This record gives sequence, C-alpha cells and structure tokens, in this order.
Amino acid sequence: QASSRFAKDSRWGNFWSLGGAWQISNEEWFKAAWVDDMKLKVSYGQNGNDNISNWLYTDRYTITPSNGQVSLVPSSVQKTEDITWEKVGEFNAGVDFSFFKSRLTGTVEYFWRKTTDMLFSFNMPISNGYSSYWDNIGDMVNEGVEFTLNGDIIRGKDLTWSANLNFSYDHNWISKLADGVKNTHLDGYAGYVG
Repeated sequence: QASSRFAKDSRWGNFWSLGGAWQISNEEWFKAAWVDDMKLKVSYGQNGNDNISNWLYTDRYTITPSNGQVSLVPSSVQKTEDITWEKVGEFNAGVDFSFFKSRLTGTVEYFWRKTTDMLFSFNMPISNGYSSYWDNIGDMVNEGVEFTLNGDIIRGKDLTWSANLNFSYDHNWISKLADGVKNTHLDGYAGYVG
C-alpha cells in the first residue's frame, strides 16, 4: 500500500500476515476424556503506521503580515523528505484450552513484536522558525506472555458463579537508535533527550 504522507520514493510499503492452528483434541491419538478442546496456534504479521501530518517531507511556509509587509515564515523543513513507514512485525504462539465440559477454559500466549523505523517528532529551538521535525529514528522490541483462565466454581440450574484470572508479563527495549539523534550521554550510554 502507499501513503501520500511520504515522499514519492518512500511512500510504498508491503505488509503481510500468515497464521495457522492445530486442533490437537480432534486427533485420533488424543485420548484425554477430560479435555474438551485444545488448540495450538501460531501467526506472524506485519503492518505499517503513517500516523503523521500531511506534507512533512517538503518545505512549507506560512504567509504572515509583518509591519505592513508580506513575509514567509517556515512551518516545516525538508529535512524529513526520506521518512517512510513505521513497520511493526509481530509473532504470536499460544494454546487455547477447555477442560471438564468447559468448566475451565483459558489461553496461554507468547508474543514478540518488533517496531522498525519508528516515527518520532524531534523538538527544535523555536529560533529555527519551526518547533519540530519528524524522522525514522530506530527500532524497538516488545516481548511478553499473557495468560487467561476462566472457571465456573458453581454451575447449577439457577446459579453460576465464575472466576477469571488474567496475568501478563511485558518487557520492551530500544534495540537500535540512529547515531544522528543521540544528543546526550548518561552512565556511558548515548541516547536522545527531548
């Protein structure tokens, strides 16, 4: 797909996904009578983000009156003419299960998500005539596990008492930051402060 928010040579992006599942409980060799349903699932997909304003890849000016004269004030800078899609690739693997005639159900899932070419707005001194510019600055990884458990503690004709448990662990980090945007050092590490 293409986005007119990027310059002509940077506006196209290809994004795809693929997934599959295996219903283990339907296999002939699977003999656990207390298991109603068990499914393994895995997927990988990509998507793109173009959530920025229009025309940021070119110089823009605002016409402003000044002391009875017409003046041009810059509102964006062509520094960002090569910005492109922020891309996110995500891998998921998990198990869905149902036990004891659906009295206990749940999901366990692992995910790994990598964002590349992150779009970021950099602050600029207002003396430049504009306050910020956009650029693709680096990559970030997000990884974690999610666990959901649903159970019927009491299941009667007139009353059902259920309980739900959710647990998640999430860890993310910047895996790459462009050298050109590192403007400070802290404890021996270079990074960006804005």
